[in-house]
Amino acid sequence: MTELPEAVRINIGIPQPLLMSWLAIVLMMVTSFFATRRLSAVPRKLQGVLEMGLEFVYGLVDSIAGSEGKRYYPLFIGLFLFIFVGNLMGLVPGLTAPTSNINVTASLAIVVFLSTHYFGIRKQGLLGYLKHMTGEVPWWLKPFMFIIEMISHLARPLSLSFRLFGNMMAKEVLLGVLAMLVVIFLPSKSMMQKVLTAGPFLVLPFIYLLGMLISFIQAFIFTILAVFYIGSAIEVHEEVEDHGRRQ
Repeated sequence: MTELPEAVRINIGIPQPLLMSWLAIVLMMVTSFFATRRLSAVPRKLQGVLEMGLEFVYGLVDSIAGSEGKRYYPLFIGLFLFIFVGNLMGLVPGLTAPTSNINVTASLAIVVFLSTHYFGIRKQGLLGYLKHMTGEVPWWLKPFMFIIEMISHLARPLSLSFRLFGNMMAKEVLLGVLAMLVVIFLPSKSMMQKVLTAGPFLVLPFIYLLGMLISFIQAFIFTILAVFYIGSAIEVHEEVEDHGRRQ
């Protein structure tokens, strides 16, 4: 929303996206500490909210990746919570959403990209994974299929990073424009311009509600795509194992 003053950034010596990312992680740690400090069979407010979030991610992973996806709960939960908390930070005056920076979203996308291929190779071996990428086609088409599949995989981090970055940056710009309108019209002596100042204040609650909804949707979309990519690699391995056992 509003960037930190230049003097603050120089004194701290830490890039703002990195600082906001650390702040998001600290917020997650503090929230988790207070939510789990006194666990009870009947969840209290904070514990109940956290459990709802975890159950949501668990159900998402189980429905796409199956039982094998349980191994990767920490990865998917970490992605969802970091993106969601980071998105919400952009609604706080004086803070910016770390996910509105392309470097942060690209880093998250690269983590998903590397995890997908690492887990796939670890589960079925390098040769088996490369064979999977050629598809079930005649041998003379396999090199072409491999090239097409590689292009598809390389496009995934671009799609993940730019989708999240674009939506969060659009929210930041919209809130910045509303704040600028207030700064421009409020000091004016013209009655008409003072009346126009009320416009941003009237739409601001709706913008915040929309921002919260977008924050959740973007975290959900990023996470579900990550689950799908990694789940696909796991599913291929399971199919290969089943075929080998039948033989």
